[in-house]
Amino acid sequence: MADDGEDEGNEVIVYELDEWTADQRGALEQRLLTAGIEHQWESGTGADLEAGFEAAQPWVDATDLVVGEHDEETVDAILDEVESPDALDAVTDEEDGAIDDEATYAVMSNLYVAADRLKDDPGDLALAGEFFDAADAARTIEAPFGIDGEVWRRVQELAGEVSRAIEQEEDDSQVQAHAQRLRDVLFTYV
Repeated sequence: MADDGEDEGNEVIVYELDEWTADQRGALEQRLLTAGIEHQWESGTGADLEAGFEAAQPWVDATDLVVGEHDEETVDAILDEVESPDALDAVTDEEDGAIDDEATYAVMSNLYVAADRLKDDPGDLALAGEFFDAADAARTIEAPFGIDGEVWRRVQELAGEVSRAIEQEEDDSQVQAHAQRLRDVLFTYV
């Protein structure tokens, strides 16, 4: 698509756009003008056509675009935009928020699992340790996607009640009841 050429001692790039329609080349012309990129159109025979000469609309008859080498990167990006106008920009997970949503969901899911297991065996110290880890993680995050802020605050309060019940060595039935309430609230979200 691009060939190196020379124009009065300056390095230039020649883009052969003979497979493009005149409309595509016209759209390219407009973008180049908007970007302030010096360029010229040449016919397949190498004859120069004046850029911006409206009566002739050089991009209709000419298929080779000549630009300075220093504009190559910008022109390449413009060519891509014109050639694929419906193409979407690549979105990284960080931009998309997918990693944050996944991590937040994992925290909520871990809290649900910890509460569910703790309600079945409230005296198990290993399960209590898992619950503390899950509750600490849940305390520091915003409401996961799809959960109302008030509901998430209630989840955090319930997790705090379970943690306090364990720390204060309340009766197993008390710990079990707190864990059951928390599990029931989270059930519809996981």
